[in-house]
Amino acid sequence: MVMFFSLSLIACKEESKKWAFEKKIELPEKVRPLALVKIGEDFWFSDPEQFRLLKIDRSGKILDSIVGIKRPMNIDFNKGKLYVPEFLTDSIWVFEDGKKSSLSLNAKPQAPAGLNVKGDTIAVADFYNHRIILQIKGQVSYIGKQGHNKGELYYPTDVKIQQNNIYVADAYNNRVQVFDLNGKLLNIVGQEDGFNVASAIAFNKNGFAVTDQENSRVLIYDLNGMLQQILTANINYPTDLLFDGNMLYITNFKENAIVEHRMVSQ
Repeated sequence: MVMFFSLSLIACKEESKKWAFEKKIELPEKVRPLALVKIGEDFWFSDPEQFRLLKIDRSGKILDSIVGIKRPMNIDFNKGKLYVPEFLTDSIWVFEDGKKSSLSLNAKPQAPAGLNVKGDTIAVADFYNHRIILQIKGQVSYIGKQGHNKGELYYPTDVKIQQNNIYVADAYNNRVQVFDLNGKLLNIVGQEDGFNVASAIAFNKNGFAVTDQENSRVLIYDLNGMLQQILTANINYPTDLLFDGNMLYITNFKENAIVEHRMVSQ
């Protein structure tokens, strides 16, 4: 009985932890941060309106830039490589140690909006083709087709590979769809949660978060896709987000700012 009571207390403490607004990282006035990745203690983010990427520290100070990228979208970072989808040229670039190369992808996307790289597995949100390009060890398959029914996609903007499943920000169907590596539909998340453009997905050990772009919200789900929390504080047109330990970073695209939320006990 004592042991059960102790376990119950632990469970209550875990359940009481929530995300709360911490602060804003203010950026230069003309900057429009779309998507971000963390590299070491610093961040890179895409600025599609200015055709560039910027590197900043935690205070928002600009440290470096990559220019001449024609509308960089949802970027990714994996094993020392920065992956940049170039929306207007149907290209995906790889930056490593100051050098630029083209991603080896055995399919041609039309306006790549986002990608995720995990080892020899690459998933690309193929925006205008309404599908996900999935390449595993050089072999290409496709997930989804244009439509609004289960398993169909309508302008996907982001994709994440998580435990051999593919999570798709099915942006203009206002939901997240989950597939296995064979393209079988496993789950639909957010269908009843009132999304207006579900544009980006980020994972931590407890679950994942989704940007509700037009509603200026971020929705937090557990790993089963059950809604846990809705964030609205100081969020303005969010287009991407990033977990880093007990911190959650959210891009405010129309407000030249990145918002920090912290996990706290309630």
